[in-house]
Amino acid sequence: MSPTPPPLLPDPIPEHPLLTGRKEIGRGESSIVLEADPVDGQERVYKILSSPTDHAYYTAPDRPLGRHFPVVFADHGHFGRSSRGYPYYLVEVERLYPLPSHGEASEVASKISTAYFDACMMWRNLAQDMGRIALHHLTCTPMGWADTVNDSLKALEVFSEEYGALPDLIKADNLMMRKDGTLVFSDPVFME
Repeated sequence: MSPTPPPLLPDPIPEHPLLTGRKEIGRGESSIVLEADPVDGQERVYKILSSPTDHAYYTAPDRPLGRHFPVVFADHGHFGRSSRGYPYYLVEVERLYPLPSHGEASEVASKISTAYFDACMMWRNLAQDMGRIALHHLTCTPMGWADTVNDSLKALEVFSEEYGALPDLIKADNLMMRKDGTLVFSDPVFME
């Protein structure tokens, strides 16, 4: 029997002038994603976040940057509250896509997720810290992926430590891709 996935954010789309009439295209445990208008040919989405950790991942001055992290165009601030008691935050980010069943990004994502899961099992006796130790294990163990991927994993490790976030590189929507096939760590952290 497979584990039960965490529940999706149950809240309706909150009211905000930028969101009026926008179509919902995705939902996660602490986020809602809506269509946004493209700008200069760049597809964008509005991402409603109900987690301070997710907001920091997308907007903090010391957030991870680089090839494998989402491009953030605007932070539209906080408004209202989710049913879980956290403020909503609205960010405008590049549109990302689910990984296809095959291709380079899918293969790298699968390798990362599998190695991360295996490392979590190896360090499971450390309970809550197993995810951070597993991520560190990935950054220190030669895995054969590109330097940009390893550098991104290291940046994610630093962010997780500094913000008290727990990494999650297993859930499918946490690793996505751009239209050009570039792997992106779309939502790789969560709150403790």
